[in-house]
Amino acid sequence: MYCAVNVAKPADGKIADFTAWMQEWMSVMTEHDVTHSIKVASVGEPEPHVYAITMAKDAQEFGEQMDAVRSSSSFKTWYGRAASDRISHGVDSFMMDLQQGYESTPTISEGVIVSTIWTVDNLLDFYTNLAIARDIHERNGAIVRAWSIYGGRYAGAMAYNMSFESMAAYGKAFEGARAEMQVLNQEVVAKGTVSARVLAGTVLENPIIVA
Repeated sequence: MYCAVNVAKPADGKIADFTAWMQEWMSVMTEHDVTHSIKVASVGEPEPHVYAITMAKDAQEFGEQMDAVRSSSSFKTWYGRAASDRISHGVDSFMMDLQQGYESTPTISEGVIVSTIWTVDNLLDFYTNLAIARDIHERNGAIVRAWSIYGGRYAGAMAYNMSFESMAAYGKAFEGARAEMQVLNQEVVAKGTVSARVLAGTVLENPIIVA
């Protein structure tokens, strides 16, 4: 599965215009049968940032879809609005490739996505620990995916994403996993080596205004 993300925030005084603009973006994606979603970072950013997400089964399908989208009159009209009137400020953009061994159906979480970004120092140790953490999280209700990131501020890092139906479901899973995760963390610390470093943590939720 292949994923592209564009992160933006409304220009000052342009929230209504930005909302209409993003609704138009969703219409363009729907027109071209592109799996897409809008999420808002409620945690992890200095202010609410809007994530425009598209997914395809692989990079080839993604490229074919984007060629069709970018050559369409509807996309050019949508893009032209941003060029002629400052509606938004770009924050980041990147692509992600799903790592092996994860659910590959190009679907986007209907609820909350809890994401941590890692730079890996020791592949064997890190992915050994990751497999244990994944088992714990999935047994407590998370849909887990690990991604390789290309481009943007975290290029070369990996994303460990957990999806939940709601914040309540996330909270329940967090508490359910707490004891086992504490044991895992203690075991990792006891080894005395660093296998990876956290670069960022973000909670993405469904938008209140852009919908």
